[in-house]
Amino acid sequence: MSNFLTLLKTFIKTTELTSAEKKRSKHFYKIMGTAVVLLIMIPAGLLVGIITYALTLGVMSYGGTTQGANVILHIISILSVIFGINVIINIFYFSNDIENLIPLPLKPREIVSAKFAYSLLSENIMEFILILGACAGFMCAHGFSATGIVASLIGILTVPIIPLAYCGIIAVIFMYFTHSVKNRDFLNKITGIGTAVLIVGSLVALVSVSGFNPEAIVSSLASADNGFLNVMNIIFPHIPLMMDSISSESVYQLLLYLLANVIFVAVFLFLASKMYIKGVSDINTTKSKRSKSIAGQAIEKSVQKDIFASYLKKEFLVLFRTPPFFMDCIAINLLWPVFMAVIMILQGSTNFLSGVLTPYLAGDRKSITIITVSAVVISALVTAINSIASSSISREGKHFQFMRYIPVGLRTQINAKALASIIISGSVMVLYVIAFNVYCAILATTFNPFVFIVTPLIHIALSLICVVFVTYLGIFLDTINPKLVWDDEINALRGNYNTVINAAIIIAITAAICTISLVLLWIFSVEPAIINLGLVIVMCVLAVAAQKVCLKKGVANLEQIES
Repeated sequence: MSNFLTLLKTFIKTTELTSAEKKRSKHFYKIMGTAVVLLIMIPAGLLVGIITYALTLGVMSYGGTTQGANVILHIISILSVIFGINVIINIFYFSNDIENLIPLPLKPREIVSAKFAYSLLSENIMEFILILGACAGFMCAHGFSATGIVASLIGILTVPIIPLAYCGIIAVIFMYFTHSVKNRDFLNKITGIGTAVLIVGSLVALVSVSGFNPEAIVSSLASADNGFLNVMNIIFPHIPLMMDSISSESVYQLLLYLLANVIFVAVFLFLASKMYIKGVSDINTTKSKRSKSIAGQAIEKSVQKDIFASYLKKEFLVLFRTPPFFMDCIAINLLWPVFMAVIMILQGSTNFLSGVLTPYLAGDRKSITIITVSAVVISALVTAINSIASSSISREGKHFQFMRYIPVGLRTQINAKALASIIISGSVMVLYVIAFNVYCAILATTFNPFVFIVTPLIHIALSLICVVFVTYLGIFLDTINPKLVWDDEINALRGNYNTVINAAIIIAITAAICTISLVLLWIFSVEPAIINLGLVIVMCVLAVAAQKVCLKKGVANLEQIES
């Protein structure tokens, strides 16, 4: 136990900010952390709570009890497994501490259990908040009790254990038997593709449940023959046990819930004690074929024609040829339209967009304004979430000093990084607009030139302006306190909170834009054309301001960073 606690404290200590980062950040993370909590975490928890509350009331009206909360917690657990596998593999097998830990007189069980506990505490903060929201929403609908509150508090901290145990079991078995697949790049590709397949498959399974028809979903959940819920109750047996302990105030169910967690962790630790050392030893003796960094290869292949073009090419090579950067920064942009397409195809002609688009296709100016505001929000949020800009400096890692000493000005380098983000994100936004208008053309019975020609051009222009604004804002945030110390590319993104901070700021700005636009439209009856023009002007001002601040203050920030 002492070795376990010592290792756990050490792992947690290594993730803290370095002295240089603490000096740079000052009060930055305190202020931005508060913004993230207020603008992302609390709203997400409230949203989950509201959905759980509504589902619980619905299933109770059909004679059910915990089915609504169960399905919410199952979805959270599925997402935990999907996004946790890659994290577990990297923490357990590819962190820099492996070579130092293996020679020590430590049992495999002690190393694995400490890494497991570290992963649980460091990777599931958001999940804890979502579970809190689900439990609170259920109890608001079903009723509060002392036993229920205690069970909820225990559940908030322990529900992620079994999903994480699944990740650990999959990881140790996979790494034990795949002796020929031991380089990090290939594994990142495999886990990335697997993650995408699991996400799409889970989405298909969820949407196929009554086509997202609220009443049909509620009645299906309340019945005993809901296939999705029955299967999930077998895969994640702790969820129904915990919810039953809350609803029936049963200490017996709570003990069974805790026992289920103990069994899963015991199975994982048993497998790890037999398989972990073999799997990790093979990795230590099998190096990646990529002897040079992607950045180094990019520099070699960037023939000296134009300084800016060469640096831009380097950025593209790093983003496209580094699997974690490609999956988290580029491929994620293509997942959103796939999700939307799957939902609409499975729902058929009665999908959730068809009713909204009817007045839009008829040329209703208010509907056009609402769609235009939506285009601004989507463009800004997608650009913020893809982290191309907000990790642009952090991606340099130990090569950061290269930026300062090459004969290329920092302004030029920042503009090259910005242009890479603008080209990638902007291209995706244009594809979004084209796909949306193709879908509208399929639904339309008549051709409206304003709807199909003028409006898409406005949407494209606004989307590109939003991309420019969010890009320079993200780069500026990353210049304040970049994550330059990381073991691998995944940690460069996972340990970089600037993406979350950027998203929080964009959520606040887009929420203000939506509120002001809708108030002007519905309460003050301002002409939609004036609102649209105002959106263009506001976004242009924000984009220009973000660029000027980034090129001035951002360059100053980079010059002050200590190696």
